[in-house]
Amino acid sequence: MRSIVRSIPWLLALTGLAILLVAGGFVVWPLIALWLAVLALIWSLGRAGLFRGHATHIAVALALLPVLVLLGMEGGLWLIPADVAWLLIEFTDRSEVAGELTQA
Repeated sequence: MRSIVRSIPWLLALTGLAILLVAGGFVVWPLIALWLAVLALIWSLGRAGLFRGHATHIAVALALLPVLVLLGMEGGLWLIPADVAWLLIEFTDRSEVAGELTQA
């Protein structure tokens, strides 16, 4: 169940980019390809273990919000719901926080 919930931000990001692609009449495909490359980089860095810990996830998600707003005209606004979902999941997930407290 936890992996399904953790995949919601990624599904929202892909859905937002798909909506942008269709609404843009497929003219914005290079921009969509660039955003997909950025998402793939973030995903691979997360899989490599660069973003470890609950506090790091929250910090990265919070730092990403102003970047997406600044890049709004380039499609960043379509990724904000995914970032907000990521923040909500991190704020409500207590399993990692409990694990960090018991290790300390």
